[in-house]
Amino acid sequence: MSLPVASCDEHGGSVWWATGVPVVQGSEKRMTNRWADADFLSQRGRPDRGAPSWKRIAMVVAGALLLAVVAVWSSCGEDEEERVVEDDGISEAVEEASQAVKNAVQAANRFAESEEAEALLEVRRQEQARHAHWEDGRAMSIAGELQPDHSVYVSMVNRGIPEGRVHWVISAMDEEFDFRRSRPGDLWQAEVSEEGRVEEFRYETSPENIWVARYDEEETTYEVEKLEIIPEIRTRSVAGSVEGSFWLTVESMGESGVLAHRFMKVFEYTIDFSTESRNGDVFAMVFEELYLDGEFLRYGRVLGAKYVGERGNRQAYLHVSKSEDEDEDAEYGYFDEEGENLERQFLRSPLDVTRVTSTFGRRQHPITGDNRMHNGVDYGAPTGTPVRAVASGEVVFAGWAGGYGKLLRIRHSGGYETRYAHLSRFERGISPGARVSQGQVVAQSGNTGASTAPHLHYEMLRNGAHIDPLTVEATSGDPLRGEEREKFLQENVTPLSEKLNEAVAREVPDFVAAIEEAEAASEEDTD
Repeated sequence: MSLPVASCDEHGGSVWWATGVPVVQGSEKRMTNRWADADFLSQRGRPDRGAPSWKRIAMVVAGALLLAVVAVWSSCGEDEEERVVEDDGISEAVEEASQAVKNAVQAANRFAESEEAEALLEVRRQEQARHAHWEDGRAMSIAGELQPDHSVYVSMVNRGIPEGRVHWVISAMDEEFDFRRSRPGDLWQAEVSEEGRVEEFRYETSPENIWVARYDEEETTYEVEKLEIIPEIRTRSVAGSVEGSFWLTVESMGESGVLAHRFMKVFEYTIDFSTESRNGDVFAMVFEELYLDGEFLRYGRVLGAKYVGERGNRQAYLHVSKSEDEDEDAEYGYFDEEGENLERQFLRSPLDVTRVTSTFGRRQHPITGDNRMHNGVDYGAPTGTPVRAVASGEVVFAGWAGGYGKLLRIRHSGGYETRYAHLSRFERGISPGARVSQGQVVAQSGNTGASTAPHLHYEMLRNGAHIDPLTVEATSGDPLRGEEREKFLQENVTPLSEKLNEAVAREVPDFVAAIEEAEAASEEDTD
């Protein structure tokens, strides 16, 4: 838009408007500088060079006074009409500029009131709190992260908070939170008054576990509570085909090893992923994801799982058994598509993730070189790998046993015994007579005794005779029956199996096509 910069005044002279718009004769006017702080229409500027002068027009018609008067009068009369038009243009420009300013102010106000602005301010406040050091006479927010070999007491005192004030609030928190459970990485934040009193103290071990102590001036004590934080639960499904190892395959899909571990725990009684997982095996799972304030927090429960491999088509579905007693926690378990319990007397492996380096049977001994019976299974594992009890039982021996090195023996019901050899150490409390539960970490693998490399030697005996741990068929838990089974099949198996099949069809279409082709061929052979 072209804005006017001059008009004829009542004396026939030029009145120039300083609008912050430079004027270049013969070219379009362009707004290049900022708006003036005051009302730009009330300011006067210097006329631009080269602009026309009405006095010059009057000199051109000099020689005849009447003609000059008529010329000036006529000129101003015509300009009066132009000025009206030009003034209308100025008013329109001012109105548009004013509206633009109003829009900008409204946009700024909307942002200032938005969640995004509040989040930015909170980030700013937290950054300041992380570097703050209390000074006498100044109220401030101070935040910190627990460092290795530091207690929360030391961490707070190091930030200038008076020792007595720190002791007071921590002692009050002890009623709800045991600070002996503190770990490096825990977060804390204190609102400290001008006198150095901790008005509010917040301690966070995870986004879901936060304790807060608030000072009550009337009671002159602290009120402590654990915040109730309820994450949003979302359900998602994934599927894939094993390449290399199950664990690495899950990670290659962009998921965490935590999810792979949870899937393996579902089938820990029926599949040994160290020995029975093969390239080309197909898996699928439906699981929960927990979100807090729209951000991923952690994985939840595996609701349904499927694994098609060497041991056939294995399926598992979560079943929650609620007790009639509201004070008792619900029991969780996994059952197959028929309601049969997946839990067995023995776990398939005493290690979570490893590889079998030597199986049960005759072999050439790696140290003596002679051919002899190998009465167990060797799992290659770095020193310090957690070793689990494959079944509940009683410790009958925990100590040094010659070539076995550090050996652990556990007696189980039904005449079974398991042995764990070449250990680096036993867990606390593991000694003869101690009771252990299935899945409990009882020791750590090592390289003690007659061993050529770090590994776990695992044996199983039945009525005193060695048997192959990888082939033992142990008794299973109780299956679902009656109405409970029917409800499980209808509410769990049916909808979840559909989601599992959809995930396989989506992610592993070649597998589905191969099955359909095989089924079609089978039908032709039958005909």
